[in-house]
Amino acid sequence: MIQYTEQKGPFVKQCPCSPEVVSCGYYNLNLHTGCPYDCSYCILQTYLETKEPIFYNNFDKLITDLDNLNRTESDVRIGTGELSDSLAYDYETDYSRKILEIFSDYPNIFFEFKTKSDHIRKIIHFGNPGNIIVAWSLNPQSIIRREERGSASLKQRLSALRTVQENGFKVALHFDPLLFFENWKWEYTELVREISKYLDPGRLAWWSLGALRFPHTLRQHIFSHADSILFEGELIKGLDGKYRYFKPLRMELFAYLISQIRKTISDSVPLYLCMEDRDTWQQLLPEIEPEQAIVNRYLYDAARQIG
Repeated sequence: MIQYTEQKGPFVKQCPCSPEVVSCGYYNLNLHTGCPYDCSYCILQTYLETKEPIFYNNFDKLITDLDNLNRTESDVRIGTGELSDSLAYDYETDYSRKILEIFSDYPNIFFEFKTKSDHIRKIIHFGNPGNIIVAWSLNPQSIIRREERGSASLKQRLSALRTVQENGFKVALHFDPLLFFENWKWEYTELVREISKYLDPGRLAWWSLGALRFPHTLRQHIFSHADSILFEGELIKGLDGKYRYFKPLRMELFAYLISQIRKTISDSVPLYLCMEDRDTWQQLLPEIEPEQAIVNRYLYDAARQIG
């Protein structure tokens, strides 16, 4: 059952980054918590006290927080999705409509819905969605079936992506987490090819790449997914205490996906890395100076240039 209550803390927070990694300058809007999906790799399984959905309804405070952000910061990119799926409960809450109405008053801020659902029915007819981005986290269907229980299928997500594009929305994609498993090159190649059938590159605001990472406390939850492949790659404990793939393996994953995306979709796709250090950025995306303000402006401008 969904609980409605007041947000006691700030609605707006800078997206947290681990030490020694390059931030993309993103902001999180903590409008709701809890998620119906059972993703093996999701930190919410251990981070939240309960998975039951909690939605905050003191919108006056939300607007005050956004006014302060809009007054003090420029090139703002913000979204829900850190503590919940942005649209998973939208068929019941209709919060997306409220967000669309609020952000129509902030045309210089780009707001992003992040989802593994296909719940777009309540947003697609909203007029003038120029600063709204609808984003999907994607993986091969075999990974969705194993690791993302309860979420929409790949075909359902891509069909929803096509629909929001046709209704004037900008879109974004997130390959996060990228996973190492048997035949990963073939499966990710096929995933990119499938995306190319649905995606209009001219509507794409940005596309992130992030490799698997998780805290030690998540191990027990991963083990509850009996057929999980999360432990198939060589994992080490990073400086932030999270387990992640050995760097050469991460570099191989990133380099291969970057080449496939540019070859299949477009060589001008606005790509960026999540939770990676300067050296990794400089080797894989040397055209972007790995500084927070520069990366953020690069992505903000990519979205702004879409008509």
